[in-house]
Amino acid sequence: MEELLKRLEKQIKALIAQHDQLKQSNQSLYQGKSSLIRERELLLGKQQKAISQIKTLISKLKEIENLP
Repeated sequence: MEELLKRLEKQIKALIAQHDQLKQSNQSLYQGKSSLIRERELLLGKQQKAISQIKTLISKLKEIENLP
């Protein structure tokens, strides 16, 4: 009986350690995800700005082509 209790205690401690490790890993992944989401939003904003600038340049080039 004593041996069984010691084995159970050892297993419980191992599970607690695994839980703590997974909790820390999960938190790290969540932070990484948040960082990637912010970076994606920043890049999308830059992309939209670049698209707008290109459209403006194309319009100006078309105006220049139409000059006499």
